[in-house]
Amino acid sequence: MSEKEQVIQALRATLISVKGALTLKQCNRDYKELQGEWIPYKKIGYPTLEKLFQEVPGFKIKEINGEWYVDAIASQETQHIASMVARQKSNKKPAKLSTPSRFPKTKQGSWRKPSSLTSYDNQYSKQYYRAKTNTSHNNNNNGYNGKANMNKYYKSNDAKLNTYPNTKQTVTKSNEIVENVAGNIKNSSSSQAARNFYGEEFQTKHSTKNEKKTEINSSNKISASQRLSNFRDRLNTVDVMIPLQLPAHDNELYDKSGYKKNADPVSYAVPAYNLEPPPDTTSSIIKLEWTCKKLGLPLPVYKTQDCRPTNGPVTYDCTVRVGSSYKASSYPNSSPTEELAKEVASEKLLHIIQSSEASGLPTSSNSKAISGLTELVSEHEAGVWANTVPCLYREKYKENLPKNWLELIETCPLIKKEKVVNGLLVLLLNIEDRSNVTLMENLILDDTIDSDLPPLQFPEDDFWNVYITVANSTIEIWLRIIGVQYSDAFENLLADMTQYYDYSGATVDKSMLIVNAWYAVNLDDGGWQRAKVLEIYDDTASVFLGDHGDDDIVVLDNIKILEPQFRRLPAQAILCRLEGAEELSETEIGAELVARRLPGEVLVAAPGPRTDPTDPSVSVVLFDTSTQRDLNLNKEIIHDFCIAGAFNITQKLCEVEVRCVTDEGRVWVSRAGGADLVRKALALLTAGPFRRPLPAAPQAPPPQAGTLYIVRTIAGDWVRCTIISGLDGEGTVRTQLVDSGQILRAPLSSLIPLQTFSQALNEYPYQAMQVRLGPAAESVASSMVDRLRDLLLGERVLCRAAASSPAFVSTSAPHVELYVRPGPQTPLVPVNHSIVGEYEYLQLSKSQEAVKEKEPTSHVEALNKKKERLYRTGSSGGVTAPPVDKSRPLPPPVLPYVGQCIDVRISIAANPWNFVIQPNRSRLTLKEMMASLQEECPKIPEEDAPVNPVSGELYTAYYDKDSSWYRVTVANSVSSELLSVYFCDFGDLAVCSKRVLRPVPASVPLARTLPPQAIKARLYDVWPLHQDWSVEDCIRFQELCVEQEFVAVCKEVGKDPLNPSETLLTLDLIDTSTDEDIYLNKQLVAEERARLGSASIPDN
Repeated sequence: MSEKEQVIQALRATLISVKGALTLKQCNRDYKELQGEWIPYKKIGYPTLEKLFQEVPGFKIKEINGEWYVDAIASQETQHIASMVARQKSNKKPAKLSTPSRFPKTKQGSWRKPSSLTSYDNQYSKQYYRAKTNTSHNNNNNGYNGKANMNKYYKSNDAKLNTYPNTKQTVTKSNEIVENVAGNIKNSSSSQAARNFYGEEFQTKHSTKNEKKTEINSSNKISASQRLSNFRDRLNTVDVMIPLQLPAHDNELYDKSGYKKNADPVSYAVPAYNLEPPPDTTSSIIKLEWTCKKLGLPLPVYKTQDCRPTNGPVTYDCTVRVGSSYKASSYPNSSPTEELAKEVASEKLLHIIQSSEASGLPTSSNSKAISGLTELVSEHEAGVWANTVPCLYREKYKENLPKNWLELIETCPLIKKEKVVNGLLVLLLNIEDRSNVTLMENLILDDTIDSDLPPLQFPEDDFWNVYITVANSTIEIWLRIIGVQYSDAFENLLADMTQYYDYSGATVDKSMLIVNAWYAVNLDDGGWQRAKVLEIYDDTASVFLGDHGDDDIVVLDNIKILEPQFRRLPAQAILCRLEGAEELSETEIGAELVARRLPGEVLVAAPGPRTDPTDPSVSVVLFDTSTQRDLNLNKEIIHDFCIAGAFNITQKLCEVEVRCVTDEGRVWVSRAGGADLVRKALALLTAGPFRRPLPAAPQAPPPQAGTLYIVRTIAGDWVRCTIISGLDGEGTVRTQLVDSGQILRAPLSSLIPLQTFSQALNEYPYQAMQVRLGPAAESVASSMVDRLRDLLLGERVLCRAAASSPAFVSTSAPHVELYVRPGPQTPLVPVNHSIVGEYEYLQLSKSQEAVKEKEPTSHVEALNKKKERLYRTGSSGGVTAPPVDKSRPLPPPVLPYVGQCIDVRISIAANPWNFVIQPNRSRLTLKEMMASLQEECPKIPEEDAPVNPVSGELYTAYYDKDSSWYRVTVANSVSSELLSVYFCDFGDLAVCSKRVLRPVPASVPLARTLPPQAIKARLYDVWPLHQDWSVEDCIRFQELCVEQEFVAVCKEVGKDPLNPSETLLTLDLIDTSTDEDIYLNKQLVAEERARLGSASIPDN
């Protein structure tokens, strides 16, 4: 089955399983959640998603109020599924919960929930946020008031937080609920827990005053993954009600510090492991449910599908899921009954869960495996089943056990194996003698000292009360959560560390310090803090403060061992980014705004969903609720950023950039660095970890002018633009780049609406404006375009409004004065007056030349010229024609400026660092000259061959290998009869006889005036994998480029290191003959024949 057929089949399955039609966005979302990717309509040959559904049969698509709706037409094979879905009952609209719009306001400076804010979808990844609590948001802790006097690192004796009085009561109620629900689930059968969610709904009854409020959605449409998630939530009610537990390091068996532990037995108690025997049955369904309970995984969810062929019996396939981590299907092993299909799927999933290896994870060393197994077994007082150990170990340490882990246990005196029912093994802790206990304590203590701090469990609430500690940019904001289990625990930790380390604690010698290990450090302005060592210097060390998010330099004498009792609390600093403002991180003004506004503030944070488990940062929206009006600080910072980006020209000199001088002489100036700022911000959003999905291109040019889009240039950069023309017959429009003023023609389908992609950049002011140079300069500008470009493009330009200019309004171009400095020691040159003076000088020179042409010539010279034109020989009267000026050199080749794009043809190539190009713009002239040479050169007799050819002189030569005449210059003499000549239009070198040389025929004036067409070049940003290019690399490069045409972007104009008198261009070659542009240097890298030079430059 082709990829296109697979995509269409998956689309039909997605739509048939839903009652009613879906919008295109809902269909795309369901497809991604079921298949793991967005609908790849471009990959299978469709320009838009609407086009796919319109052209592929089997789908119904219609537009309602500007929104496209799509549904699948049921075929004979899928009619039974469609009818089953159609008979489902629609969800009743749930009763609206009565929720307060704000948190109660008790004091000035307390926290309140934002008044008008849609609840954030709080679907955190279960592997990060499994336990849930009912954290109160009625914060009356004056210790975190943003206006309080606090030091940099928030000392414990400066501000003490009040504990919540209802904490213990809440936990007690939660435990009662857990017991009640656990009893209900125990009485239910396992087969009922695996019902098909298409046919029946489970009614799980539970009542609690602390139940989490959910957002009411009036729409009956829910996503495919949400339907499965709702079904799993009904089965896993117990897991939802379990309160947050601290890590297992709080076990008193290993706490020998002597410090008082928290007296609350509920918050810190680790429940004993209930070692129930495995079921004595052959049913894989029951074994799978037992395994899920033992490993703390969600109960399995089954989904069966029947296949009813036209001829033949009905068969069944089943898919079973356990949480979001495990999935198995009975396909292609179809079964005659539903139960048998469930058995097959359950057996496959059991094998996956119990497998000792998981792809993508490293394997532990033998010593680390023994240490980890000892700690794992010690957490289960009644022992642990051996067949569940690999999965438990993998979940705990994110590593796989070695394959011989059972053999390693035989050599470990701390673990013993016992055989029980059905020949299964139980692993127990061996504490029969005191020596083993001491060995175990030392082993776990050493492992605790070397290990990282436990991960922080985030609250499940929609809003957090937070204290901002560090704000470096919009993507690097560090904060601490305010709450009993967070800020209060951190305060107690700081107090205990101060009490302990002020009088005791082991110092660390410099030779014993370990990079990336955690220590206790004493800061001048923050007291004792937990810190991770980053770099070690002579007398100091660079450390990262995990509870603050900042780096600091500490003296080595102020570093001590971080004791185990201070390692149990997770690092409190959380890395966050401002949602919708990530693009501001590429700008200095964005960093200044967050650094000025956020540090030291107490705010309310609304966390967004975490879709990427590998991303350590949390996307948040910050609110300031200290006033009557809730301030969305994300929007406030974006607003201030846009105000700071305004570009105005006054009578005070300012530095600008000139990126566009039109053919008519109109000049566009940009704010210095403004265009690069926008380009970097767009690069952040279109590539890398903060990449956003690109919206669909417009179907037609917008009716209102000024709508902003982004388009990709030939250099690969995204830039902002507006449409300034209608759609032509080829589907392209003319666009103007608002940050440079340049005009670019682009396909309408390549434009991306900016308003739905980046609100910040859509509101950011234009960074370029057209200016006027005054009446005198404007009158000559169209004749001095080349001179204007030489003076302005790529140079530092100073600009100010003209003193005598009329009142400037935003809709007109201001009159300005421009100044440039051609050299470091040269004075400023006023551009306005310079081009006027040069224009007058050129006009004066032309008039003088015209006068000279009118001067009378002698009759003898006139007669000689006439004879030369008529007979090309000396006159019969003995007057000979004047000789051709052979010493006059050829005009130099026309070279592009840096950044210019030109069309070229590769005539000859040795390797990526040595090849020759011919500009396509003069190719017709070259062909015309070559044709004239083939006609005129054979007419010159051999007697006219030069006797003593001069090195560097221009001649024509006959090349016998292709029987053609070429322009050549003499390189050097090989012998008395042989010469080395250079083909100046093609770049070849050859050895030939003196007899094949001829003077340049006077009848071919182009041979004397056409510049040499062969220009040496090298490929941009490419280096050989080894010291030099191999023979295979050179041959492959010649196959790719010789006698091929490319678009070349000039990166540098320099001198040939082997021959400094010749020019060498550095070019980026782009093959535009295919639908997708191919960069030649990247193609060589992809074929593992070269490496990019920029990739080896370290980031600053």
